[in-house]
Amino acid sequence: MYSIELSRITLEEFEEAMRRTQLLPSQRIILNNLSGNMQILKDKGCSSLQDLQNLLKRKNNYIAIAEDTGISQDYLVILNRMVNSYVVKVLPLEKLEIFTKEELNLIAGEKIGNTKQYYEAFTDVRQRESFSAKSDISLEKLRYALHIIDLVRINGVGIEYAKILYEIGVKSVSDYNNTPSAEILELVKAYNKRKEYTKATLGIADVDYCRRFCEKLDCDII
Repeated sequence: MYSIELSRITLEEFEEAMRRTQLLPSQRIILNNLSGNMQILKDKGCSSLQDLQNLLKRKNNYIAIAEDTGISQDYLVILNRMVNSYVVKVLPLEKLEIFTKEELNLIAGEKIGNTKQYYEAFTDVRQRESFSAKSDISLEKLRYALHIIDLVRINGVGIEYAKILYEIGVKSVSDYNNTPSAEILELVKAYNKRKEYTKATLGIADVDYCRRFCEKLDCDII
């Protein structure tokens, strides 16, 4: 499955993730009475992130929810953002900068125009082989795009970072899960030193931030 199933993430797991994640200053309000607020929400019938997403999806209900729970509207806004951060992003295929315009048109002929549609269509190697045979797009390129899409499913991993991860040998969600954060960090730093990719500083907290999403994703690509 392309996306994380929010119904599989309990409020207890969410609370634990919030406590061990390096939060941005604007997100740290989530830690205020976190256990107490999670218990209030559980008492109101929420047991998973799916329940929370359903509760918080209409912001015009926040006044009533705040009055009913005693949880401030400001807190509910940030809580909603943190819940939705688990939703896997869907990108247009052209953003990957892997396929030519002609190849994108051929893929679009299969009613595939974004990363989710591509992932769902081409996870099956037989589908890739069949499409490669009739489109003349190489299996190698189709598989490479699949790996980049798999990595981009991880919240915090953009397209360029996904390509770097692929180059250092972390080619899938499964690889990310099975590679220690310190090792990923050192490999990325060494790659960046050789290629001078970016001046941005990557830290262990950044690698771990991605990991909390990665652990919940299905590992369909090996």
